[in-house]
Amino acid sequence: MENELKLTELKLDMLPSGDRKLVLENFVLFDDNLDSTEDLDLDGLVPTQPFPIKLTFPLIMICAQGEMTLRINLEEVKLQKNEILTMVPGTIGEHISMSKDCRVAIMAIPEDAFPLLMKMENSLKFREHMKRPLKFHYTDGEMAHLIMLYRMMRSAIKLQLPYTKEILMNYMEAMTYFCITKFETLANEDAKLSRGEMLFHQFMDEVRRNYTKERQLGFYADKLCITSKYLSRIVKQYSNRQPSEWIRDYVVLESKALLRQNDLTVQQISDQLNFPNPSFFGKYFKAVVGCSPRQYQLQKSENN
Repeated sequence: MENELKLTELKLDMLPSGDRKLVLENFVLFDDNLDSTEDLDLDGLVPTQPFPIKLTFPLIMICAQGEMTLRINLEEVKLQKNEILTMVPGTIGEHISMSKDCRVAIMAIPEDAFPLLMKMENSLKFREHMKRPLKFHYTDGEMAHLIMLYRMMRSAIKLQLPYTKEILMNYMEAMTYFCITKFETLANEDAKLSRGEMLFHQFMDEVRRNYTKERQLGFYADKLCITSKYLSRIVKQYSNRQPSEWIRDYVVLESKALLRQNDLTVQQISDQLNFPNPSFFGKYFKAVVGCSPRQYQLQKSENN
C-alpha cells in the first residue's frame, strides 16, 4: 500500500509551518496553528502570494477560530469559525488574507486512499460529491468533536504505536462521515434547483474537468445535450457572464499556476494546455493578462 500512495509536496504559502507539520509515510499530511497562544504576525508568517497554486491532491481545511479569505477557482471564499473547506485535485487557489486570531488545521490525503478509509459504497459516494470545492458550517459541538478527532490522529502518529496507519484510518473514516452527512444535505438542496440552475452548475463542473483540453462552446453544449445558443443564454442568466469568459479565465488561471513553476517552459505549458503553438498561446495570454507568458514568469522570479 505504501508504494501506491504518493503525496505531492504541499506548498503551505497561506499558513505558518514548522514543528507542527506531520507526515506519515506519504499517506497523510497534517499542519495547524491550533495551539498558538499569540496573534499571528501576518507579515512574517503568511507571505502574500500573488501567484496561484494548483492542488494535485485532496485538501481539507478546518477553521476553529478567526477567518481567512481565499480565491478558489476564480471565486472569493471566506473560511470562518466552525467551517470546513474541502478542495479537490485540480483546484487553483490564491491566499488573500488571514485574521491574526485565525486558527486552522490542514489535512492532505492522497485521492487513492479514500477506498481504504471506508466501505467501498461510501467511498464512491464521498468521491462523487468531491467534484468541486465545498464549504460546510458545523455547530460548536460538532466542531469540538472534529478537532478532537484531528488531535487524536496527530497523537497516533507521534506515539508510533504498532498499526499506527490502521488506527489513523479509523479516525479518518469517522471524520469523513461527518463530511458525508453535509454532502447529503447539499444534494437535497441541489434537488430543489431549477433546470436552468442545474444546467449552469453542470456547465461549470464540465469546464473544471475539461478546460485544459477544450475551449469550444460546442463541446460543452454537446456534453449537456443542449444547443450552444441555449447554453449561452443559461450561463448569462445565472452568472451575468458568457460561457467563453468562464472557459478563458480558467485557462488563464491554469497558465499562471504553471508559469510559476521554474521547471516548465512556455513551450511545454502551451502543449499542456493544447494550444496550436506557443505564439498562439502567448497572444491568448497577453490579451487577458496584459503581458506575455515569459514576462509573467520573470515578474514571478523577481517577487520570489
